[in-house]
Amino acid sequence: YATCVMDLETGDILWVGKGRATEDFRKFFLEYDMDYLSNVKAFAMDMNASYNKLVEEYMPEVDIVYDRYHMQAQFGKEVLGVVRLNEARKHQELAKDIKEIRDGEADPDIRRKLKAEYNEEQKAYSTLKNSRWSILTNSKNLSDSRKSALNTILEEHNDLAVCYAMKEEMCRLFELSDPKEARDRWTSWFEAAKESGIDALVHFAELKQKRLEGLISHATHPISTGKLEGLNNKIKVAKRVGYGYRNDDYFFILVRYISMPHNFMLIP
Repeated sequence: YATCVMDLETGDILWVGKGRATEDFRKFFLEYDMDYLSNVKAFAMDMNASYNKLVEEYMPEVDIVYDRYHMQAQFGKEVLGVVRLNEARKHQELAKDIKEIRDGEADPDIRRKLKAEYNEEQKAYSTLKNSRWSILTNSKNLSDSRKSALNTILEEHNDLAVCYAMKEEMCRLFELSDPKEARDRWTSWFEAAKESGIDALVHFAELKQKRLEGLISHATHPISTGKLEGLNNKIKVAKRVGYGYRNDDYFFILVRYISMPHNFMLIP
């Protein structure tokens, strides 16, 4: 792994270093000319590491902004994904129980009824298993047919409906531009999540509420790590094209080169 620091305005890579641990990232602050960063107002990052502690230590006047897309992706995986699969397993387990009862039943009428119930549970299981993208996609971007199918799922699964509603509200929170309103609504969102009684949602809220200030900062500085994520994809392609690189220094130079605008002419 390597850690990159990008200037979001220019797209230039300011620093790249080996590793992704907190102490690996500390080298950026020790090696880089901090005078160059004196006008920085905000620092966008994800929540996967304790990078925020180093920014607070070396750049205490800078606002930390947590990337909305990482937050939404984690909610989709750790909350919606977990709850959806739990609901699907309930249908699967119920279908197995019905099958066992049906196999031991001699009355043909009862067997036909149990078979119909078994098929319904299996259908519900398959529907939930295949609903991942509909649940994760912004409701505005769903077709009428997908939206109707999703509404049916949510009407039949209360916990999933609650988590879906929380996801939609969370997306709206990232559109706020008033810090005071953002603080009030983020606080209310976390309180509602913890009071839901849904284990995955409660656990997520307890972890992320510790990063409240960085979420509120998005209202003041609506920035993200999107441009850097795009560069990461280019870096991965370059690595595959080169079948990997044994020399870290050479590879990091290549990373810097990839980040440069290529609409210039090299004069020998």
